[in-house]
Amino acid sequence: MTGGGDTMAALGAREPGNRLLMGNHRVFESGDLDQTRDHIARTYCPHHLSIGERSGRLSAWLNHKRLSQVGVGAMAYGTEVAISGVEDQDFLLLMLPLRGAASIGLGQQAIDCHAGLGVVASTVELDRMRWSQDCSQLVVQISTAAIDRHLTLMTGRPPREPVRFTPEMTIAGSRPSWWSYVTLLLDELSSSDGLGAQASIAHLETLLIVKLLETQGSNYREQLQPQGCRIAPQHVRRVERFIADNVERPITLEELVEVSGVSARALFDGFRRFRGQSPMAYLRSIRFERVRHDLLNARAGETVTSIACRWGFYQFGRFAGHYRQIFGELPSETLRAHS
Repeated sequence: MTGGGDTMAALGAREPGNRLLMGNHRVFESGDLDQTRDHIARTYCPHHLSIGERSGRLSAWLNHKRLSQVGVGAMAYGTEVAISGVEDQDFLLLMLPLRGAASIGLGQQAIDCHAGLGVVASTVELDRMRWSQDCSQLVVQISTAAIDRHLTLMTGRPPREPVRFTPEMTIAGSRPSWWSYVTLLLDELSSSDGLGAQASIAHLETLLIVKLLETQGSNYREQLQPQGCRIAPQHVRRVERFIADNVERPITLEELVEVSGVSARALFDGFRRFRGQSPMAYLRSIRFERVRHDLLNARAGETVTSIACRWGFYQFGRFAGHYRQIFGELPSETLRAHS
């Protein structure tokens, strides 16, 4: 079992015991059982809540932000609690303990979550939970309507049956986990504002849903894998030209699909086969190239911050790290060397 500190480091999260994770989006903190249940019910869904031990003292808190397609939050009860009678609200709950443990009941199945193992739970199946006394969790909610809309884009046809995800979601291994993309969203929520940040957050919302469909096991996983049919290169080139002409403004996945003239599934397959990355990853790489061009040709008084913002990068620490991975030097070093 992975320790809570390891999960914190893997996610780049702040210490939840000090309530700093998403601390600028505080919903409530309370020691009252009824008040806690009512706040959680309004944020997520109605349920029954009871303290697991007679001597337990509730010390609950919730930080949460609802966006256009997803909601993201961190929370704890401060004592062992039991939850039952969860009402279906037609969305997914993705939960990952940052410390402690939680048992998540899905009908006849129970998933014992800990710092290295999260859960994907539909409220259709979720019927009970038990949180340990020291448990704090990162919680993401995604509406089934948003899942279905992106699945339709990626497969080229509406789903014939509801998406059923494999409930276990690990963060172990060398490849970035889905929760790493949640961390990117948390960074934007904690440090950005304004129209540019809103565009970046909307992009990250889409990325969360697309990556969930691409990487998490489900009854549609096979349909979302690259297909053997030949994809005409002009579809890829058409999207590349559109990105080049519009890279300075927010671009959605829906726009790219419309421009391509093929289904999102065919578009994803074409970019994977011919460019080795997804369309949105390609868009991000072009924006990094534009940043580097402007750093190399910066006018007097221009800064790394102003140039990064020009191309949609607002979380500067993470931006600088990614820039160095791509180009082998920090953006400030590029600017100094050519100023």
